[in-house]
Amino acid sequence: MSTSQGKPFFPVFLDLSEKKVVVVGGGSIAERRILTLSGFVGSITVIAPEVTDAISRIASDTQQAPVTWIPKSYERTDIMDADLVLACTDDPDLNNDIYVACKCLGIMVNDCSDKNKCDFYFPSVVQKDGIVVGINAGGADHHRVKAVRQRVEEALQCKTSLYSDDPTDR
Repeated sequence: MSTSQGKPFFPVFLDLSEKKVVVVGGGSIAERRILTLSGFVGSITVIAPEVTDAISRIASDTQQAPVTWIPKSYERTDIMDADLVLACTDDPDLNNDIYVACKCLGIMVNDCSDKNKCDFYFPSVVQKDGIVVGINAGGADHHRVKAVRQRVEEALQCKTSLYSDDPTDR
């Protein structure tokens, strides 16, 4: 995975335990990202008129990580206090608006519809016994990421990856 200047991205592990994440959108990509982040963040707020059944269940389960679903359409004020924003709608223009607002506010953003509008990318995550491994190929070779993830799972003797190898994930 490399930047526009040809240099590879630096993998970094962030402490998100006290951070607020806002996810705009409630479809399958939002669901996968929420499932990935839920064990790592302080709170996740989902802004969407409708969400998948899984997001609805997570938001209603008080035992899960603090996920709140606000059933409404996005407004710019929804992201004002966010530390991290995921633009996961099926509307590229709306995702772009979210991206522009985040850039103006200095908020790290990931636009699921445009890999060039992402301050960070989502890896395939394997976690067991305090070990966290993230694997990413910048969307270039999801089959290879899946193969590497499976080898890591075998090495850690687990089958609990937290993130799919879907080629649309960024």
